[in-house]
Amino acid sequence: MLRSGPPSGPAPGTESSPGGLFGVEDALTYLDQVKIRFGSDPATYNGFLEIMKEFKSQSIDTPGVIRRVSQLFHEHPDLIVGFNAFLPLGYRIDIPKNGKVDTQSPGGQENAHGEGAADFKPQAAAAAACKEERGQGPLEADSVEFNNAISYVNKIKTRFLDHPEIYRSFLEILHTYQKEQLHSKGRPFRGMSEEEVFTEVANLFRGQEDLLSEFGQFLPEAKRSLFTGSGACEMNSIPKSEQEKSLEHSKKRSRPSLLRPVSAPAKKKMKLRGTKDLSLAAVGKYGTLQEFSFFDKVRRVLKSQEVYENFLRCIALFNQELVSGSELLQLVSPFLGKFPELFAQFKSFLGVKELSFAPPMSERSGDGISREIDYASCKRIGSSYRALPKTYQQPRCSGRTAICKEVLNDTWVSFPSWSEDSTFVSSKKTPYEEQLHRCEDERFELDVVLETNLATIRVLESVQKKLSRMAPEDQEKFRLDDALGGTSEVIQRRAIHRIYGDKAPEIIESLKKNPVTAVPVVLKRLKAKEEEWREAQQGFNKIWREQYEKAYLKSLDHQAVNFKQNDTKALRSKSLLNEIESVYDEHQEQHSEGRSAPASEPHLIFVYEDRQVLEDAAALVGYYVKRQPAIQKEDQATMQQLLLRFLPGLFFSQHPGPGSEEPGPEREGPAGPSVEPAELGKPVGPGPEEAARDDVYSLFFANNNWYFFLRLHHTLCARLLKIYRQAQKQLLEYRAEKEREQLLCAGRREKGGDPAMELRLKQPSEVELEEYYPAFLDMVRSLLEGSIDPAQYEDALREMFTIHAYIGFTMDKLVQNIARQLHHLVSDDLCLKVVELYLNEKKRGAAGGNLSSRCVRAARETSYQWKAERCMADENCFKVMFLQRKGQVIMTIELLDTEEAQTEDPVEVQG
Repeated sequence: MLRSGPPSGPAPGTESSPGGLFGVEDALTYLDQVKIRFGSDPATYNGFLEIMKEFKSQSIDTPGVIRRVSQLFHEHPDLIVGFNAFLPLGYRIDIPKNGKVDTQSPGGQENAHGEGAADFKPQAAAAAACKEERGQGPLEADSVEFNNAISYVNKIKTRFLDHPEIYRSFLEILHTYQKEQLHSKGRPFRGMSEEEVFTEVANLFRGQEDLLSEFGQFLPEAKRSLFTGSGACEMNSIPKSEQEKSLEHSKKRSRPSLLRPVSAPAKKKMKLRGTKDLSLAAVGKYGTLQEFSFFDKVRRVLKSQEVYENFLRCIALFNQELVSGSELLQLVSPFLGKFPELFAQFKSFLGVKELSFAPPMSERSGDGISREIDYASCKRIGSSYRALPKTYQQPRCSGRTAICKEVLNDTWVSFPSWSEDSTFVSSKKTPYEEQLHRCEDERFELDVVLETNLATIRVLESVQKKLSRMAPEDQEKFRLDDALGGTSEVIQRRAIHRIYGDKAPEIIESLKKNPVTAVPVVLKRLKAKEEEWREAQQGFNKIWREQYEKAYLKSLDHQAVNFKQNDTKALRSKSLLNEIESVYDEHQEQHSEGRSAPASEPHLIFVYEDRQVLEDAAALVGYYVKRQPAIQKEDQATMQQLLLRFLPGLFFSQHPGPGSEEPGPEREGPAGPSVEPAELGKPVGPGPEEAARDDVYSLFFANNNWYFFLRLHHTLCARLLKIYRQAQKQLLEYRAEKEREQLLCAGRREKGGDPAMELRLKQPSEVELEEYYPAFLDMVRSLLEGSIDPAQYEDALREMFTIHAYIGFTMDKLVQNIARQLHHLVSDDLCLKVVELYLNEKKRGAAGGNLSSRCVRAARETSYQWKAERCMADENCFKVMFLQRKGQVIMTIELLDTEEAQTEDPVEVQG
């Protein structure tokens, strides 16, 4: 707004009137304002044009025009005030607060038509009067010419009513030419030529030959040069006499007003009292009606013309970019400071909401300092904030109060963390999550289609109702815009394109030009598609519901897929052996660096937190072993004795009674080459009194197969315990929820159920919470014997244990591996020798006892270790120790270095 500047008031003693500052653009702007304002009242708009025509025909004089325009626009004071800008010098229309129009004329009286007609400007009347010619030709000829230009512009605006961008482009071409012509006066650079203007307009009006031909009347020279050629050779082909005549004619002929500069300079330079180097014309040329009214009010309140001119000089400095917006506010505050309403309106024009003064350049150096701060080395809080260094000089702030100084932050600044700096890696979606997202995308797309179609139906129904209330003649004249009667041009077009495809443009054009015939047909088709798609949606809902039910619980479990793959690798014999060997190597490196002999310390430590799961683990393995026809009955019997007698003795557990064992096959022979099944069935562990005491231990030297078996056995027990505790946790949560529900019911408050079940995303479980763990063991048995499908087994676990069920997915594989290792223990000679050696040393008191008296058994335990190393000379020897403490059993495993084994029994050497 202020870059263009306000219309300046007339200054006493000037030789040019303010009307000289207004051109074609101002006339069009004012005419458009009137046309928009009275779009629903064409009679008023036509009345205004009639007044202008009468003035042009000299039927009425200037006071008559003022009187009739004031009466016509009596309810629109802003239009009356805007009309002031086009009145001759000395004439003025004022509207006091009482609303009565007050007209001022030169000498305090109304002038006759002959006085004012010469000064009245046609720009302000939208081509309704004649323009005063300043040495450019007769008044009447220029008036007709300008009127033709306005008519031509209106014709273009009407022709391209559906394509306003063409009309705007045409105006931009004219404005660009006018401005360049105005600024190039007296300079070697002339800006756009008339030939270039004609070329651009020809490209813009392609296919509109009548408009282009009429435009050529305003640029005869440009049109001739384009059709005959503008080069030197073309000019040479024209006879010299014709060239001279053409040039002489062009000198006599004035340029049409359509492309005349908006503000042609006067012959004499405008003179302002007190200044010779600043013209009011430089302050501004164009403005809106609100701006005209504002500057008119400012001129009246300032009273002195000299003060008003100083005010305009301040704005000129801003337009020349010599002062900033905040500095302009400081400059004009002495003028408008006493008038808050005008000052607030001025700030709104400038685009600021409150007065803010720009600091001097000396105080703006803080920005450079802030860029030099290394925030990465500053004190930090969280990941996004850094503290400014104490040496940082805070910028001045004049608007702070005492409370501002207390509560506002001057220390911490935002220090962003960019995405490439983050170490977080988002997990990839599982196939089940992708399936749910795909269903949601399909549902969303269908919903968009249905809602778009429904919105179009509503719009066309409203158009149809509107047509039904019209007369037949009005129906034929009725047309639709690009929005087809709605508020959006996109929604209706998408709905029609989706139904009619390539024929959609023709249908849309028919709706716009002939809505009476097209709307009922299209509406019927839209409603038919609505019913068809709603039926299809019901079928899709059933499919989506099934997919949701299948994938919902699986989508919540993000560990199952990777767990099943990794667990198979982790439980291989090679992986288990590499684990302890890597720990052994680390210990050896640590002791070699310290140059000290390696101390006897365990390499791996495992804890059996609840010995009750030992029975469940033995029962699952025994259940699987008994149903393997490939294992001989003798081996099965030995394996059962090892599970139910030998292992509980190592773990200080009570031996199960006779009724707890499942009936096994009868033995027909010995269980192995060195150990009888009866020996395995004898109690080898502590009695009931010893089993209840703490700090008792068992010592067992094992080979590779025993190491594998013990590792797998611990894994099975740990997972069974985890499942058991999860079942207990869910039971406690369920009971607590029941209690809360009872309290809510007592308080007469309704409680909703599980949202997942209400949405049928999860089916209610058929198993009671109290039976979750026993039901889990039954499902594992069913899976081991093949009576249940693995997928069905996993789904049942997910229903019971949700995201914690993944550890039970590989339970069958784990039990099978344990059974395989157990079969090695009873069929391999070395494994049987290990058991026989343990039983013999247990009788000698060399395989465990009270931890407090271990030093007494040190020699015998060393002898036991020497015998075990000699027995397992070709394999790894593991020192396994079972320690009972506070109801738990701690199993430690140490890999021994058998290369430095003693050659003689330490006990025999001592003897």
